[in-house]
Amino acid sequence: MSKIVVCRPVGGITINSEMEFVLDNEGGVCVFDNMEYAKKVLWDAGCTNEEMEHMKFLESCGTCVRCKSPLFPSLLPGYKYQCFTCDEDFCQFEQEGNSIKSDE
Repeated sequence: MSKIVVCRPVGGITINSEMEFVLDNEGGVCVFDNMEYAKKVLWDAGCTNEEMEHMKFLESCGTCVRCKSPLFPSLLPGYKYQCFTCDEDFCQFEQEGNSIKSDE
């Protein structure tokens, strides 16, 4: 099953193009085991369906060749992947051969 991260426009203001991610207790990006669990955690925290409509649920798209953590689509122009463990965005060639799902 694919891992999930959740982000929204900064401050929940939909005209903001910069995104902020749901964080864990240590301040790192929270990686959920699946979509259903991510939505449950958000509902339990008081998020409404309307608020969730403005959130992006990003599905993992591979495994980082550096640290073996899940990769996610990068939100930065010019980059294909983002690894939250390495705190790095990667071009496709940097994760060569890793463009198919390999974290399931």
